[in-house]
Amino acid sequence: MSLFSRLLNLNANNIPLEDFFTELVAYLLSTNKEILYAWLKHLNLLDTEAYLDAYISTQRVFEPLEGHHSASRPDIVIELVDDGGCDIIFIESKVGSKEGYEQLKRYAEILHVLPNFRHRLLLYITRDFDPKDRPVIFQDIPESTVRFKQLRWHQFHQFLVSQENTMLVQEITVFMNEYNMAHNNQFSSIDVIALANFTKSLKLMDEAMWGEVSQQFKQVLGAVRNPATALKQLQWHGRYLMSVDMPDKWWCGLGFILKTSNLTDYPKVRLMLEVDPRSQRRAEIIEAMKEICQKGSWQGQNLNDSKAWSGIIREKSLQEFLAEEDHIVAIKKFFMQSLNELNDVKAQYPSLPWGAIPDAEEIPDDLSLNT
Repeated sequence: MSLFSRLLNLNANNIPLEDFFTELVAYLLSTNKEILYAWLKHLNLLDTEAYLDAYISTQRVFEPLEGHHSASRPDIVIELVDDGGCDIIFIESKVGSKEGYEQLKRYAEILHVLPNFRHRLLLYITRDFDPKDRPVIFQDIPESTVRFKQLRWHQFHQFLVSQENTMLVQEITVFMNEYNMAHNNQFSSIDVIALANFTKSLKLMDEAMWGEVSQQFKQVLGAVRNPATALKQLQWHGRYLMSVDMPDKWWCGLGFILKTSNLTDYPKVRLMLEVDPRSQRRAEIIEAMKEICQKGSWQGQNLNDSKAWSGIIREKSLQEFLAEEDHIVAIKKFFMQSLNELNDVKAQYPSLPWGAIPDAEEIPDDLSLNT
């Protein structure tokens, strides 16, 4: 985990990811003007050869224009100065969220009326695909007065890795990779092999999970979410888990942890209980988790960090199953043993908020892997 991920986790739910990342980028560009100028030149936006200095601010407030009711705060404002005058750039960043109501339109209109600037640019940089309609943005102003460009954060990451690899650059690029902002649009040979075998691997994971194991999971915890939610976990978190949410903001998951820190690491096979830092019964749940770790084969994670997601796990490396004659049978056995231990934990701590929340999306009893 990168240094910045660790710092963000210390402030879980206090500092939004987008705001935190905005400050990282702004700090990098303000402390290393060479990277700023090289990036603008790379984008072919401005003639950066003649700039004497650049001034960068974040969350700067601009009063509402006529017809608008609230002030505007672009994520980053860059003012560039040379002998001939000043240019200005608004950057709006999105990492997982979408554009606010008429947000880009308001920013374009503010740039349009700002005095004493020679060139005005509006950059919209997103992690995910979020196409914008230029006529909507420039509905009330001439399009020629403000240059608008849409970018993706993975393009910035690709640019950064071509720059001098300072400690700050290295930490930011690792952070971007951890939050899915770093794909480079090129398939490596390992990627190709993984893709070619993905459906087979998915069928093996399904065979290990969605049968007697999922029925046992449902019996112990009261419900299990539809397999489609496991695919969402795979997409966003690099893990393929059956899961259930429980009262007071905690949950249980069972399956495969595929995302690893190093290319040569093996995936994990895991049963996990995790509690939200905002849970009103967090102290009681954490105390029980600590006792559980002392008694048996469970491991604790972030149990002393009040601002992080915290939990207990039973897991093995997938490598431990490869010597078995039947890998799936061995993994199923581990899952069933883990669920039996969890059932014992429930019996020992009946006062904890067990049970599925009422709106949990359950799988039907007759679920078939072929449907």
